[in-house]
Amino acid sequence: MITVFTRQGKRIEILSQSELWHPRLTGGRVRAFCPIHGSDHQRSLSIDPVSGWGRCFNAACQANVLIREWNPQAAYHLLGTGSSGELVSQEGAPERSPVPRLSALARQKEGASALNVPSRWQQEERRLLEALEPTMQAALQASAQGRAYLGERAIPLEIALSCGVGLLTPAIIAHLPRGKQRRLLQRWSGRLIFPLRAEGTKGYIGRTLWGWRPGMDENDHKQLLERLGRPQRWIKTNPAGSFSLPWDQLASKLILVEGTFDRLALLSAGFLPEEVVALAGTALPTTGLPPHVRHVLLALDGDEGGREATARLSAQLREQGRAVTCCLIPRDGRGKDWNERWRLGARAALEPLLDSYRRLY
Repeated sequence: MITVFTRQGKRIEILSQSELWHPRLTGGRVRAFCPIHGSDHQRSLSIDPVSGWGRCFNAACQANVLIREWNPQAAYHLLGTGSSGELVSQEGAPERSPVPRLSALARQKEGASALNVPSRWQQEERRLLEALEPTMQAALQASAQGRAYLGERAIPLEIALSCGVGLLTPAIIAHLPRGKQRRLLQRWSGRLIFPLRAEGTKGYIGRTLWGWRPGMDENDHKQLLERLGRPQRWIKTNPAGSFSLPWDQLASKLILVEGTFDRLALLSAGFLPEEVVALAGTALPTTGLPPHVRHVLLALDGDEGGREATARLSAQLREQGRAVTCCLIPRDGRGKDWNERWRLGARAALEPLLDSYRRLY
């Protein structure tokens, strides 16, 4: 994502189509969860695939966006020397080069049919992250900030490492060859990196530690990152996936949670790795769950978005012929997600989930 300001002061977010979260073509427009304010509760981002221009209709975001592949001339003009846009940040953007003009019909076809096709630089990005997994895990072990952050969330370092979590430090990037590799990974710098899995693919999601210090509440850190010019809290590769074991190792009865830290919290409380899958959002993997999964315990966040997603996913899973049990987090002030409840109240705060789990088995 690249942010530019026009001479009139208008802010524009230039996105790659790969940065759209779970896009869907609806009524001639592409609707997607907004990667700018980090929401996956509703598809608030609406884009015209013909022009490439769109807007987020979330009241707190209202971002103006341009999808570079769908209108390369406008993107090149905004980013070019002496253009009407002034570049203020550039996180991991691929190299620019002039491209031929596409017709409106061609752009519409590209927007509709190539939404989830990873480009060459995205494939390279995933390859680099996979190659650096051992190095990132060693960096997490050596990082006082990384260990302290996990500690504040009540996650033992051993649990995080056993799940493949690492830390991509600026020092790791500095040891890469100059040029494309460094540019590709720059947007991942200073992030906890979680491996994601889906059928036949492997992806990653990264949580920035920028600005965090020991003792800082998670909500305070979130507010800090929502200020202008701060890094996004979470970024994903394309494709991404779910935070879990490889799919052929999953149990036939699964617990689905939203966040990666929710899964780490449940594993810290004694649940088995093959039993818990974090969606890294509120959408099912595009390829669906493995066919051997017959029963799903939905345990999403306790906010309004989590409750809405529970109803939606429950219907989807039942349509697939799976048995579904729903565990709604009570509004008792003990936390709106399982990691927060684990951090504030340990195992006792997980009792609603434990009770549902006992009935499941």
